Parts: sequence; structure tokens; C-alpha cells
Amino acid sequence: MSRALNRVGSAFLCVLIFLNFVAAAKAQKQSRNGDRKGRDTWTAEEYSGLRSEKDLQAALASKGFAWITGSPADNEKLSVGKNAQFFGFVALRYQSGRAANRGTLGRAVFAIADEAQRKRMAEAVVGEKPALLEWWAVREEILTLLEDHLYTGQPIDREKLMPLGERFALLNSMVAVREATAFAAFEDSLSDEQRDLMTAWRADAESAGKFGNGVRVEADGVGREDLKQLEDLYAKAFSWFTGKPEDNEIIPIGQPAQFFGFVSIRHKSGHAASRGTIAKDFFALLEDEQRSSITEAVDAEVPVVREFLENRHLFLEQLAVLRSDPAAFDEERVHRLSAAMGRLEMEAACIEAEAYRKIRASLSDDQMDAVMAMRGDYVLDETQVATLDLKQRGATLAILCSGCHGLPGQHRVGMPAPNLDGFWDRPIASGPSFDYSDALKEVGRSQGEKWTPELLDRFLAGPKKFAPGTKMEFQGLLNPEDRQALIEHLKTSRR
Repeated sequence: MSRALNRVGSAFLCVLIFLNFVAAAKAQKQSRNGDRKGRDTWTAEEYSGLRSEKDLQAALASKGFAWITGSPADNEKLSVGKNAQFFGFVALRYQSGRAANRGTLGRAVFAIADEAQRKRMAEAVVGEKPALLEWWAVREEILTLLEDHLYTGQPIDREKLMPLGERFALLNSMVAVREATAFAAFEDSLSDEQRDLMTAWRADAESAGKFGNGVRVEADGVGREDLKQLEDLYAKAFSWFTGKPEDNEIIPIGQPAQFFGFVSIRHKSGHAASRGTIAKDFFALLEDEQRSSITEAVDAEVPVVREFLENRHLFLEQLAVLRSDPAAFDEERVHRLSAAMGRLEMEAACIEAEAYRKIRASLSDDQMDAVMAMRGDYVLDETQVATLDLKQRGATLAILCSGCHGLPGQHRVGMPAPNLDGFWDRPIASGPSFDYSDALKEVGRSQGEKWTPELLDRFLAGPKKFAPGTKMEFQGLLNPEDRQALIEHLKTSRR
């Protein structure tokens, strides 16, 4: 009975997701903090699964900007966890207000796993590797076909693309099935103590840091290059064990068709780039007819992605069968669903690629100069930065901060990071209208009441190392001269 009710709930939520493709979301997007004044709207737009027309336009505009201004190498970039994304971690990120850290949770689950459980997970990583390697190779072929259209204007060869899409999705589903099988066996072997710990971490993701911080995931037979993948499997297993079926329905706003290089901008900006800000600034540079290419693409893509999600929902039901009744798993049905998802994802990719090509071909020289300069606001050229003096370097690096924190005097409630104005003169982790992590609050208690240049230097060198459990996405500045320049700039600009 409970599984039947869960399926009804899952289907109902899926319908809600579909409806959000054709009308703006009326329900307020909430994180774990509900109606708090400083709600992180960036997280809601990216991870909540609610897709208003505005959200979809922002997604396509940001992807179009990334593709037009980037290079083929940028399109190859994907984060760990972007394959076999069927286990609810995206929903967990949203529900936790970004406090759920993939690495921390993966290491925490590894830390409490027994030897048999660890062996099972290691076998899954080793077993899925051939399919993953082929998945990457097929993705390269897809990128080549799409990029040929962008740079030459030649029509996209759908006769080649559609079979590639089917194979791409089938390989992804093969990985997912192998992982789900391992997760189901892992779940069956959980002790009461392990279940209690995971339940507590679900309620308070930061508390997993007590088990995950300082732990290194390792396993006999797993190469060093695959340890991050193994860590990710533990994180996905955690979100599947502790979540609800409807959590698995949620995909990021940039999916499907994640072929256009936005992930690279996120990485090269140290995770400081905001999709909404980029989309808004890019739209402002376009003429009305160019903007209409985006809005028309959204309209064309809505029914395609709706059908994609319908097939994905049915695929998720098959993964759930591996958890509840493995003998009932229908491999042939999974193959059919995978092929359908692959074709639909390629159709969405074509709609977007053709819109982005149309915009690129119509950009004036001045517009192209402006969009490339805009990319420089998010992706800094290390060679160019090295030629600047201390003052210029600090001001340039501060641009990265403004993506999340806002420019001086221009912070808005709902930004994904706190207001930096006046931060030198107030206690650490005490800015208005922002839900700071427990990790940063602990820094304030243990290191002193206020930031000092020395403390900030340590923080900027590696935020997650300095304050394990921090929600800050920025990866850090490794160059001491860069940190010095930024700190000197902040001394004068944020008083």
C-alpha cells in the first residue's frame, strides 16, 4: 500500500513539474528555511524543479551565452554527478538550502559503511566504468555535430544525431541500473545505527561533516582517477536512501541538453557565476528579434521536455522496482524508455542550438565585443590578471565576488551569498537576512568576533578547508598575490 501511495505521489509531482513548463509558477519557492526574509532565490531557480517561463528563458539565455562566447573545450566540461542523475541529490541540495555537500555526505556514508558495503560500492564503480567511458565518447560525437552547426551554419545532421542520442541515453541508463542495484543491496544491509545517522544527516546536512570531514574515500581495485566517482556514488546512495520518490523527479533547470558550456563558466568563475545574472545581462545586450529567438525556443522546447520527463518518470519507476521487487525489473522496457529519452534530449538540443546559432549569426561587431567582455567578468584570464598592478588586480578579482554577493551598495535579498558591505565591522556570520552555515558561525566563535586580513586570507585560500561544511561554492584563490590584492580592495570598497 505504501509503495502504491508513493507512486501516486510521484506521478502527481511529475504532473506539477509539467504544468510549470507552460505557466509561471504561482507557488512560492521555498528552501528548508521556509518564508525567511533572506530566502536564496538562486537555489530555488536552479534546483527546485519549478520551471516558470522566466526560469526557462534564463536557462536558455545563459546556455546560449556560454555557447556563443565559449570554445569546444568549454562544452566538454561537466561536474561529477551529472551522469545517472536519478537519485534525488538535486532535490536534497534545494531542500537543505545548499547545505548538503556532495563530497561531505559521500565521505560520511563511506566512513560508516562496513567492509561488505564498501566492497559492493567499489564493484559498482569498476563495473560501470566501460559504459561511462563510452558515454563520454558518444557525448563528444554529439558535441561535434552541434558545434558544426554553430560555427558553420550547416544544418544539424539529425540522421546521425538521433542514434547517438539513443546510445547516449542507453549508456546513462546502464550506469543508473548498475548503481541502483548496488544501492538497493547496500540499503538492505544497513544497520539501525546507520539508518539513524543518515536520517539525522538528512534533517541537518551539515552534521554529516563530523563523520565526513578529513575522510578519504578509497577502495582496493579502484584507480585514483575513479575515487571521485566512488565518492559520488556514496552521496547518491544517501539521497536515494533518505529521500522520497518525488525527489528523484527533480532535475536542474539547465537539463536536459547540457551540451552548451555553462558548467565551464561555473567552474572557471570558482562557482561564483549566477545563471540569472548572466541571463539578464545577456538579454540586455540583445535586440528584440534576437531575444525572440530565445522565447520561441522555450515555446518549442516545452512539449519536448514534458515528454522527456514523462519517460524519465517511467524509468524512475523501473529503478524503484530494483529496490522493492528486483524480479519484476523489465530490462526491455528500460531500453525503450532510454531510447525515447535520448531522442527527445537530442530534439531539445537541436531547438536550442538552432536558436543560439541564429543569435550568433545576427550579432553585430559591437554586440560580439560586448558579450565577450561580459564573459571576462565571469571567467578571468590568469595570464591577463598577472599583468595588472595590485589595485587593478583586486578590482578585477572582486568582480567574481559580485556575482553572488552583489556590487557595493547593490546587494538584493534572495542573492545566494550575504551582503559584504560593512562586513569588516560586524561579527563573523552575522550579516542581515542571510542563513549562514553552522560551519561559518563556528569560525566566529572559535577564531574571534570579526574578520581580520589574516583570517580572510586563509578563508579565500580554501573556503571548504577553512570552514568544513560552509555553503560557499567558491573554490578559492590559490595565488597568494591574488588574495592580497582582493583583500586590499575589500578593505576600501566594503567598509
